[in-house]
Amino acid sequence: MKKIILSLVLFAILAFSSTAQVRFSTGQTLQKGAFSIGIDPVINTNGGNFALFFHGGYGLGHNSDLGLKLGFGWGNPYIGLDYEKSFLSGKPSVSAHAGAHYWSDFGLDFGATVTFPIKSLYLSTGLDADLNFGSNTNNDLNMYLPLWLPLEMEYYLQKHLSLIFEADIKLTRSAFTTVGGGLAIYF
Repeated sequence: MKKIILSLVLFAILAFSSTAQVRFSTGQTLQKGAFSIGIDPVINTNGGNFALFFHGGYGLGHNSDLGLKLGFGWGNPYIGLDYEKSFLSGKPSVSAHAGAHYWSDFGLDFGATVTFPIKSLYLSTGLDADLNFGSNTNNDLNMYLPLWLPLEMEYYLQKHLSLIFEADIKLTRSAFTTVGGGLAIYF
């Protein structure tokens, strides 16, 4: 119960949003007490602009973890936090996530991921959505719902080191496609 309360407090403190979504997350969750860190350069294919993302995760146990993402390079800094829960482990793994992030606007994140492991290679896809709360030129509330199809490949070079490549394909007009890749280290 204490972990759930701590998770909710951390979520409330870091609850921010965006129109851009960079996940770097498979359908698998970290084991209790384990954590990960990573770095990923990402390009926005809409304008060719690069951003640098840092991500981390912490295993909460009971097939769940928290993920934190920080991004720099698309104007305003990006910060996001999500809670992920795995519902099926193995071949395939299936999880759902919910969270929030900030990048110009505040919003909420929702999605599901399925991962297919093939030896040291993990292929993932799913659906990812944001419910963003912005304002128009009259300062009226403007809600919009970007939606993406994530395509991810994670290849483990060693037990605690992997390469991650991801493309987030836009499915709605308010989204834009991103492509990136980098390293993740697991402890």
